[in-house]
Amino acid sequence: MRNILSLFLGTALAVLAAAPSGPSQAANGLQGMPSVVDGDTISLHGRILRLHGIDAPELGQTCAVKGQAYDCGEISRSALMDLTAGTPVACELLERAEVSDAEPPGDVARCTAGGYDLSEGMAYTGWALADRTITARYVRLEKDARAKKRGMWKGAFVAPWDWRGGKRLDPSPDSE
Repeated sequence: MRNILSLFLGTALAVLAAAPSGPSQAANGLQGMPSVVDGDTISLHGRILRLHGIDAPELGQTCAVKGQAYDCGEISRSALMDLTAGTPVACELLERAEVSDAEPPGDVARCTAGGYDLSEGMAYTGWALADRTITARYVRLEKDARAKKRGMWKGAFVAPWDWRGGKRLDPSPDSE
């Protein structure tokens, strides 16, 4: 009996010693509770991660519905907060993002919350556009959001990449 107990305790201690302490990090990924930066960016264990394959409005970017301007960047961020609320995320790191004045430095990652692809969720709800320069993976979801007038598709907006380039929206009802 004593040998069995010693074997059990030894095995248990070996398993505990091998378990990661602190943030969970696989060889090519991170797991944990995120902080949402904006509609396509999260922070996880102090690392900035940009969601792969989508581009969401920037904070402070305005969109319009029936001539009424609103901060669609803030609403996009709120949509991503809803998708991650109380749920740990798992991110597969794909590449180091290019550093530019328009985008914060960080890593590009494919992230899931409870097994649900966050980029997919943002494209589906209409609070992010598919970035066709990266992948066609989310184009169908964007087209569906457009057809059903979800998210930004309810009114007028400037694509995030154009907005970062200086283009602004005329929120008058005639512009929709």
